[in-house]
Amino acid sequence: MWQRGAGLGLQDLWERLVGPETSANARVLYLRNGVLALSCSSGGWACELRLKADELVARMNEAGPPEKIRELRLIHHSQKQVKYRK
Repeated sequence: MWQRGAGLGLQDLWERLVGPETSANARVLYLRNGVLALSCSSGGWACELRLKADELVARMNEAGPPEKIRELRLIHHSQKQVKYRK
């Protein structure tokens, strides 16, 4: 089920955990070296996800990804990155 990169398994899990609205505005780019990168449709979505980062990281790790997530990397389409490190 799990694939490196924006594989279907990881994106499907993300959508199940956060719901269709959030997953439509924050798509999985990759999971590599404990970093889950998400492409956000706007700065507002990146900010909202940053505020929920602890909960999101915990929920994703409970679901059993191939490696433990320690950081969310939120990338707005303008290429600005907002990092959250636990």
